[in-house]
Amino acid sequence: MARISRFPLDKKTYRQVLDTLDLVLGKMKKDEIRKFLFSLLGRNERIMVSKRFAAILLLDRGVSLSEASRRLKLTKQTIIRLKAIRKIKSQGYILAVKRVNQDRRVREINAILLGLVKKSADLFFNWRIKPPNDYPRK
Repeated sequence: MARISRFPLDKKTYRQVLDTLDLVLGKMKKDEIRKFLFSLLGRNERIMVSKRFAAILLLDRGVSLSEASRRLKLTKQTIIRLKAIRKIKSQGYILAVKRVNQDRRVREINAILLGLVKKSADLFFNWRIKPPNDYPRK
C-alpha cells in the first residue's frame, strides 16, 4: 500500500489537486499518459495499480478469486478487498472495464476480418485457370 502523508490537505486544496490531475490526464494521449505516469509513479506503485486493475478485469470476466490470486501473485484477501471496493465504487470500474471490453471486441473483430481478407486473397492469388479436359491430346 502506498504511504500517505501524515499531514492531510484541506478540502479546497485537495479538490484543486484532483481537478488539476483530471485536467492533465484528460488532455493527454495514450503515450503521453504512459510517460506521465512513469514519471509520477515509482516502479512498485505502477505494479500495484496495474495488478489491482488486472484483478478487477479478471473478476469481471468471471475468474475465481483463487485463480486471480494465483495469476497476479496477489493474496486472496487483496482480491476479496478489491471485489468489495468494486461494488462500492463501481462507477469508475464500470467505465474502465467497458473501455477495455470495447477495445478487446474491436481487436477480435479486426482479427476475424483480417482472417477473412487473408482467405480471400489466398483464394484469389492461388486460383488457377485449369484447362478443360476436352482438348485433343497429341
